[in-house]
Amino acid sequence: MKKGMLVFFALALVIAGFSFYPAPAQSQTTELTFNHLVPPKHLRNIHVLEPWSKMIEERTKGKVKIKHFYSNTLAPVAESFDATAAGVCDMTEAYTFGNPGRFLLTEFLALPQMGFATAESCAKALWHIYKTFPEVQAEYKGVKVLWLHTTPNMKLNTKKKPVKTLEDLKGMKIGMSGAIGVKVGKALGLSPVTIPTPDLYEAGDKGVIDGFARPAELLISRKLGEVTKYVTDVDLGHDLFFIIMNQKKWDSLPPDVQKVFNELSGDWAVDFTGKEWDKFEKAARTEVEAKGIEFYTLPPQEAERWKKAVIPVQDEYAADLEAKKKPGKKVLEELRKLSEKK
Repeated sequence: MKKGMLVFFALALVIAGFSFYPAPAQSQTTELTFNHLVPPKHLRNIHVLEPWSKMIEERTKGKVKIKHFYSNTLAPVAESFDATAAGVCDMTEAYTFGNPGRFLLTEFLALPQMGFATAESCAKALWHIYKTFPEVQAEYKGVKVLWLHTTPNMKLNTKKKPVKTLEDLKGMKIGMSGAIGVKVGKALGLSPVTIPTPDLYEAGDKGVIDGFARPAELLISRKLGEVTKYVTDVDLGHDLFFIIMNQKKWDSLPPDVQKVFNELSGDWAVDFTGKEWDKFEKAARTEVEAKGIEFYTLPPQEAERWKKAVIPVQDEYAADLEAKKKPGKKVLEELRKLSEKK
């Protein structure tokens, strides 16, 4: 009897122990806020940013949830880098020309006729100089860089008349990207107007500008095909983008989560973004051509005239950077070597 009672009390203690021992904590979900440059229906969001976010969530097995804020809801473009560094948002995508003077070395690839026609080739060149030159990396000090990417080459989009020669450009008011776009426009003999992408539609519709330099996908993503009739297929440079994370937020992530981000960022994300962008750029061109927008390719002799007009801008840009004690010539030489190897 005593033996039976001892067994009973022993079992009771074991059960009580299980009852009072705290249950193991379930793995917590980290919610990351992502400040987007683009609206939800933009082709880049549909084909790149949302799929990438879902990959992160799936590969971390729910440890990360990414909350999207579109069209610069959390911070305007000019403040987005600093807002991310300060923790206002956890992640941001923005373009470099929205931050004048900050990304001077990066913006070599905003120049025209650098020899990288596709988003994939240009993004890989950009990522190469980022990894190669500490001075380029220093332009992103204070944040974790996930990856950099670019548009395909920007083309000349006009409404009232096609542009087939340099002479056709004279007096035309063309929306360009940032300070580099202004220099390029002046070299080509047009009247450059610095104007943000979200404002292009209204400016084109009201006749404030005669056209703009942007890739074909915006004719769909931003409905700019409604204010465009002609596209001159010429390399007018690239818009450049960064995707960054707050450094403290990055440091707080568990090693296994950081591993997933590293696997789906950097080289992999540069390749993924570039290839996807080239796909929807091609699809957008097909779609707008079917709607009657005319694409014109410059004949070789005329194309060479345009190239000769803007090549000096590349050398001038390098010289300006040298005057600022930055390795402008070395970066330009490296990019020209990459272009030759393509």
